[in-house]
Amino acid sequence: MKLSLLIAALVSFRGLSIAAGKPNIILCMTDDQGWHETGYNGHPELKTPELDKMAAAGIRFDRFYAAFPMCSPTRASCLTGRYPTRYRCMTWGHDLPLREVTIAEAVKTVGYATGHFGKWHLGGIEHAIGGTGRGLPESFDPKPRHPGNQGFDEWFSAGNNYDIGYEYIYHNGEQVPPKPGDTSDVLMAVALEWIGKQTAAKKPFLAVIWFPSPHGPHQATPEDAAPYARAGKGKADYYGEIAGVDRAMGKLRQSLREMKVADNTMLWFCSDNGPAAPGSTGGLPGQKKNLTEGGLRVPGILEWPAHIPKPFATSVPVCTTDFYPTTLDLLDIKMPDEAGPIDGISLLPLIDGKMEKRPKPLPFQDGNQSRLSDNEYTLANGKLFRFAEGGRKDVEITDQEPEVLKKMNAWMVEWKASVKKDQAAYNFKSAAKPKTKQ
Repeated sequence: MKLSLLIAALVSFRGLSIAAGKPNIILCMTDDQGWHETGYNGHPELKTPELDKMAAAGIRFDRFYAAFPMCSPTRASCLTGRYPTRYRCMTWGHDLPLREVTIAEAVKTVGYATGHFGKWHLGGIEHAIGGTGRGLPESFDPKPRHPGNQGFDEWFSAGNNYDIGYEYIYHNGEQVPPKPGDTSDVLMAVALEWIGKQTAAKKPFLAVIWFPSPHGPHQATPEDAAPYARAGKGKADYYGEIAGVDRAMGKLRQSLREMKVADNTMLWFCSDNGPAAPGSTGGLPGQKKNLTEGGLRVPGILEWPAHIPKPFATSVPVCTTDFYPTTLDLLDIKMPDEAGPIDGISLLPLIDGKMEKRPKPLPFQDGNQSRLSDNEYTLANGKLFRFAEGGRKDVEITDQEPEVLKKMNAWMVEWKASVKKDQAAYNFKSAAKPKTKQ
């Protein structure tokens, strides 16, 4: 243990009594859930009572962004804190190279147990629906890129999305038969069994729980679909899958309280990108696959009772790239073998109520399209917009703010140059020496 961590354990931990030990960390994420698709964000039909309670008890991020408008790149960003284009994870089915350092590998250096549960879609698992393993060949480490080689002690994972009855789920590399019931219920039961073991052993843990819902094809249980029957079968199954997620999140929150670890658990919830169908963004432009507010902005909540005694909402922009640096800051971890620059920031000042604005912009890139957002402005494909009316009607001001335009253009040019430099390491013809994780 580092000296700084030992001192922290003897005195205090970010202002918290350390009697209960290091905080547990749980990262929950849905698949294709739009920003508007929660009760607390005002959806007119969908009911999400458990997520509403969670949002009311913690921090509600009104501008929470996925790093990319598609699943695999965003999932990679959650684990690395780096923008996925840096390591050529540039669309769904592209892998996370083993050279990248993950949040699971980081917390293991200070004694955490680590588990991944649910959809993976970052490589190394067979029978992924729609294919996987795309992107550049790995020139640093040839091992499969499954969770077990990315820092996770335990994994109950599927290569891509799955639905009720899907059979290609692997437990630590061994295929397991499907379990009956709603996918969210089944997934949470497996995750809670593992969490219970870590709690009994008094070991701090990182649990990454990635729901396969509400990604299509939608197949809710009849009980979950029934309340939405008037919306038609397609929407009823869609809403029913989100209802299943909501119930599972309620089970998680209740179980953490029964285990008496809820206070000292940092519980996150978000989605991996905007919705696949239009009309689920609350008026935000675009949807999944679009580098727009509707494609990137998603539900975002943090519940952490011991550290957030007074709930609040914030419009400070945050991103999935922030999980990694926030965790390292929280645990005072230094990872000297990081593959390159970290794009995210620590959110501890925001959690502590000391951050009113994001200190640096959020960059996004998809092919030739680019986007840069800060607290007030957005630079999109060379045009400058002022963030207005919650992002629903951004106002173009390209000709009105020349200094802002110049500053943001310069920042984007510098960032793209940094990304290009990182990408060069993943050129298969690169002369870089192989580097294998130990």
